[in-house]
Amino acid sequence: MNKTQYRLMAQDVKENRANLAKYRKIFKYAYPFGDKVFKRLMINQVKPERFIAFLNAMMGLEGDRRIKDFSFRIQEMPALPSQKKPIFDIVGTNQAGEPILVEVQQNASQLFIDRLFYYVSRAISTLVPEGSRYRLPHVYVLSILTEDLFNNEPDTYFHHVNLSKNGRPFYDKFDGFLVEVDKFCKIDARLPLSNREQSERADMLRFFNELMEEKPFSPQYLQNDLYAKFIKDVSLEKIEDELLLREVDEMTDIKYEKESSFLDGMDAKAREMAKAMLAEGDSVEKVARISQLSEAEVAALK
Repeated sequence: MNKTQYRLMAQDVKENRANLAKYRKIFKYAYPFGDKVFKRLMINQVKPERFIAFLNAMMGLEGDRRIKDFSFRIQEMPALPSQKKPIFDIVGTNQAGEPILVEVQQNASQLFIDRLFYYVSRAISTLVPEGSRYRLPHVYVLSILTEDLFNNEPDTYFHHVNLSKNGRPFYDKFDGFLVEVDKFCKIDARLPLSNREQSERADMLRFFNELMEEKPFSPQYLQNDLYAKFIKDVSLEKIEDELLLREVDEMTDIKYEKESSFLDGMDAKAREMAKAMLAEGDSVEKVARISQLSEAEVAALK
């Protein structure tokens, strides 16, 4: 199930929760970057190896910087009653006790960077107890973007953010990593095989692409124990209705929609969704109701 199909499912199931059974018949795998599904797949305090592999690949950590161990912590950071509470999807520390903050960003809101730095600053402010010296650990932040955010850089999907002064490194205890998943897939698809990126990150993102598009998996994934177990765990057969319905409620929440890019550039997304619904055999009337396009606009897409 890809992102568009996931959002289509959320809107359809919102109208009638019984429709979830229909999608279980259509798709084999859940959308891996849905908030609750992602946490289900990645958080395992006893066996963090999958998440460690994900972190090392996405952030491109090598040598001594590679993560060897990870301890999960609570996601919500403390805040005053009048302040927004920053909540990362996954929070924890590596073997050196260095904080690692991870989130999956479901939209390309213009305020994304502001929100990310608010979250990071709140998280950093909790690292120094009262009466202690201001000695901070190295902080890593990973944001997985399911929509393209930097459209002025069509050939760059991986962004490493750090602090510099006059163009030179200034503070070496902060590393931010932004990964645009869809943009990687677009870049990868238009390059000849010989020119495609060869890295752990690229290999893992290609795996996610095959999973979301429900393509036959490449042998390298089926023969790899890490990926083979992931395929089994992301199967819709393994994920109960309750979790998926809570995901639907969260995705279709009015507050979420107002804050997300689900409404930004809605016309283009609505048409994409409408085409997908028509392909599944839904009526023009139903597609118009859910996509908020007129029936004439929907009929023109057939």
